[in-house]
Amino acid sequence: MILQWDGPLLAAATVATIAAGHTLVRRLNWHFGTRPALPLLTGGIAILAMSLFVESNLLSGLLGIVGVTTIVDGVEIRKQERRIREGRAPMNPRRPVTTR
Repeated sequence: MILQWDGPLLAAATVATIAAGHTLVRRLNWHFGTRPALPLLTGGIAILAMSLFVESNLLSGLLGIVGVTTIVDGVEIRKQERRIREGRAPMNPRRPVTTR
């Protein structure tokens, strides 16, 4: 019997990138507002595209996970701004968010 370690490794990578993305979104929004949204989206698309051209299935899977998580972070940074406006997330007093 051969043990397949790719599944647990990809699962751990998924959890790690989601946790890192959660922290990244909060910190980037705290310091820069929604400005990092577009670079996160384009970077995630680039990483996802790179996953298509990698020979190794494991590396392709890892790049796919990181790419999709980065795209989701680009979307979430805008949602974080809305959560700040609604009072459900802390606002940086040096970068006040205007209510619309």
